Amino acid sequence: MVIDNGTGALARAEVAAAAPGAELLAVPENLGFAGGANLGIRHALAADADFVLLLNNDATVEPGCLGELVRTARGRERVAAVGAKVLAADDPGRLWAAYGRLTYRAALVELVGHGEPDGPRFAAVEEVDWVPGCAMLLARTALEEVGLLDERFFAYHEDVDWCTSARARGFRVLFAPQARALHRGGASLAPHGHASPVRYLSARNTVLFARKHARAREWGRLALTVTASLPFEYVRRSRRGEGRAVRLLLRGYLDGLLGRDLPHRALGLR
Repeated sequence: MVIDNGTGALARAEVAAAAPGAELLAVPENLGFAGGANLGIRHALAADADFVLLLNNDATVEPGCLGELVRTARGRERVAAVGAKVLAADDPGRLWAAYGRLTYRAALVELVGHGEPDGPRFAAVEEVDWVPGCAMLLARTALEEVGLLDERFFAYHEDVDWCTSARARGFRVLFAPQARALHRGGASLAPHGHASPVRYLSARNTVLFARKHARAREWGRLALTVTASLPFEYVRRSRRGEGRAVRLLLRGYLDGLLGRDLPHRALGLR
């Protein structure tokens, strides 16, 4: 199944030539990472798949990656998701991320191992808060109980949200270091530069996540760190002529708090 998520760029003949037997599903509008992935997940579940692999368009897997992810999932009980060790495509000796940690600070999360050399610290299977959706295996049993990705997130933090929801239901999220993937990062929205919709989406989705999962103490930590960081971010960006980046952050936080719909066209997402 090849999903054209609102680009209109693919023809059935092109898909058939590149992948004989594959089916093209084209939708008229960009549904975001969450919505586009859900189309594929539904198709896989309807075809009786036991697992679904989410893999970004700027990521590639090394030989044996999928098999290792499945073995790890099947080797333990109540596994919802298994994440690969994600290496930087331009420097495979360094990590793009091993797994994620939920902090409830201004950025909401931490990518554990980001930019660090690969080594013994990242060599064992671990139970973790969440794993990045750029190379994440999802189990059918968990998808049936937890549901699909929350499409309100559109893109960014939908993987954090799904893993958090799964763990709240007693499922496990695992990091599988022997499953390796290479990831470039930022391929879809990098051309926007400092005014990238990523800034808006990250801020908005941080608040959406907190509204869904945070307790009072976690709300306090998030509010304190956001409030403390914004003035410094404003000064830093303004000196570089990047004031729009801060305005996108502020709009994202506000829209998240007020529960406003995503402004697709204003952000260039439609």
